[in-house]
Amino acid sequence: MRKQKSSNRTRHFPGDKRPPKTMHKNKLFYETKLSKHEGKMRWLVIERPTGSILRSAHFEDEAKELAAFQNKHKQWIHSGGVVKFLTEGKI
Repeated sequence: MRKQKSSNRTRHFPGDKRPPKTMHKNKLFYETKLSKHEGKMRWLVIERPTGSILRSAHFEDEAKELAAFQNKHKQWIHSGGVVKFLTEGKI
């Protein structure tokens, strides 16, 4: 009896990125930073080590609340950080 190949195959395309194998829960963290943009002060929530900006807020409390939540739950660890289309850009 011949073994059949499974038709359930994952296709990978050139632009696809896989999360790094060395990404551990203690390597991904979020921090807040004060920045000046177009003459206005704003607080940035930055994901490290990727350098993605998750949110820019006018108040420090809002930014710190988001950073604390993400540091506690780390829900994006399996995909190697927050996906690109949900971020506001890179540093």
